[in-house]
Amino acid sequence: MFICPLVSGSSGNATYVAAGKTRILIDCGKSGRCVENCLRQIGVEPSSLTALLTTHAHFDHTQGLGVFSRKYNLPIYASIGTWDEMQKRGTLGPVETRHMKIFQSDGPKRTLDLGDLEATFFSTPHDARDSVGYVLTDGRRKFALATDCGTVTETLRKRLVGADVVLLEANYDREMLTKGPYPYPLKQRILSDSGHLDNAEAGRFAVELVKSGVRRIFLGHLSKENNTPRIAYDAVAGILRDAGIEPNRDFEIYMTRRDEPSRTTEL
Repeated sequence: MFICPLVSGSSGNATYVAAGKTRILIDCGKSGRCVENCLRQIGVEPSSLTALLTTHAHFDHTQGLGVFSRKYNLPIYASIGTWDEMQKRGTLGPVETRHMKIFQSDGPKRTLDLGDLEATFFSTPHDARDSVGYVLTDGRRKFALATDCGTVTETLRKRLVGADVVLLEANYDREMLTKGPYPYPLKQRILSDSGHLDNAEAGRFAVELVKSGVRRIFLGHLSKENNTPRIAYDAVAGILRDAGIEPNRDFEIYMTRRDEPSRTTEL
């Protein structure tokens, strides 16, 4: 299994995951051209993709979805609520009916057969209708992605613990946000339980994850205005050290990049 966050941040998100003949993107939140360039930077031709998965309808996760589906003849998987919101927002453009793979996030079946990868979806606490995260497995290893989460829920714990690699949100530094220029209603939205995870909560959850067996964590979806990679890393690493866990000795921690591919991880 190969994993690479192509872009990650408040201005756009896309993550590449591959196993065998299956090559997918989780979200496509930049322009089609930008995501194409990122894929080629890691040696992947966009035409080799086999599917697109969507977490929720916000523009920083959906900007290039319709373009990629039309250009490369790709199915788009999304929850019922996410489909409705994307169509209301008009972000997709025309999508062939056969490429509309709509699932019920709270239904009895929680898995998607994507070929050499299987995806399990789960609800995430965010202010987007029917928002989900994913766990992908090739039958041996697991990669879990959970961004845009206002708080750590029991569902998140159940799905993410024990994965081999996790992409976890560390969106903002609380002091930078509260003292920054954002209007008060936006600050309250971000701070709420349906907003985003701050560095401290990400660090506390990282302690749980490492103790459960997770050995690699990407910190992603950083705010451009209310965080920096150094501040996020230091905050999370400090909480881990306070719990007796040493980054890059007991596990590996990577920072994602906003506008270019991050480190490629092979399992």
